[in-house]
Amino acid sequence: MIKSSAFIHTHLESNHRNNDVQLLLHHPEFDIYSLYRDDDNKDDSRACASSSTFIEYSTNLDNPYAFYAERTGTKTWGSEFVGTCNGLVCIAGKDIDLTTLVWNPSIRKFVVLPKSGVTFCHEYDHREVITFAFGYDRRANDYKVLRRVPCFLGGPLVSCQYEIWSLAKGSWKTLINTANDRHQERDIGNRFFEAGHPPAFVNGALHWLQANVSTWNISIVSFDISGEVFGKIAIPPKAETRKCFDFNRHCVVSRYRESLAFFESCRERRESGLVLLMNMWVMEEYGVAKSWTKLFAICLEGSICRLVGCSKSGEEVVLKLIVDDIVEYQSVNTKTKQVKNFHFDGECSTYYSVMGAFTENLVLLDRPNVFTY
Repeated sequence: MIKSSAFIHTHLESNHRNNDVQLLLHHPEFDIYSLYRDDDNKDDSRACASSSTFIEYSTNLDNPYAFYAERTGTKTWGSEFVGTCNGLVCIAGKDIDLTTLVWNPSIRKFVVLPKSGVTFCHEYDHREVITFAFGYDRRANDYKVLRRVPCFLGGPLVSCQYEIWSLAKGSWKTLINTANDRHQERDIGNRFFEAGHPPAFVNGALHWLQANVSTWNISIVSFDISGEVFGKIAIPPKAETRKCFDFNRHCVVSRYRESLAFFESCRERRESGLVLLMNMWVMEEYGVAKSWTKLFAICLEGSICRLVGCSKSGEEVVLKLIVDDIVEYQSVNTKTKQVKNFHFDGECSTYYSVMGAFTENLVLLDRPNVFTY
């Protein structure tokens, strides 16, 4: 009974109802993962008015890609975090085949995705241009990986091929691309904004930013996981970041509670020195552009501001700052707008770059052809 799909799904739903959620953080330099308690510091005696801390929950999260690469003799340069959803984590290896894994840390099992039939343009470094995203198809109770492969046509024009892998089917399927109108859109990645961020999985769809290659105006692309169709959402009309080639501004789309959020930071030089202005909008009614509402606007010290993630309650937004070449974290209370110094209680906390909600479950327990490590 414990291996049945019905039991596993019920176990997952039970965890959500009981708010049994931790925070999964990725350390890109050492390529390791850690779990933290998200308890809003209610039991943290060290919490004070000027700072807050998340306590490390578990460090026993050995990266399965390292195990796989060593076992198979794969020549690699490490791996990248793709995303996490309902207790599963997707990882893409930095090897010639971009070996991709779906991993369940709770039961120490992972599945290796088959090689893709879609090739990349060999004139470019495929590790830089091929992108992945990970989400959950609630309608089919299935997990899917979206893979985007661009092929440059000359100048800024780019043609993209998309394919999707299904855990239930165990295979890739090529999609008809309707996301890029006449090859005029390009994803906004690390080349443009100094820091990437996983696509936001909200309302059953993945979301990421694209820019029109003629105007460089920014918009949000959506991909519905169940229907496997693309869409487009306008960014907040009052956002200051309108074009992607403005190196004084940084923007990212993310999840905030159950809603879609848009963050932007811009650098300004004042008499006191360089400051960062941080704005956050939330889409109160999904898909309705008029429902974008500004949640906060704050001023911070530093040269670079990057979003790390949000607490499960949504009351704290964690930011990573570069202040005088030193990494610092700060949190913003979305209710009081209070800014605090922020700490992750752990050995490798200084370099955490991505934080996502993590719920323990039993998915992959009943799957054939999985690795245990």
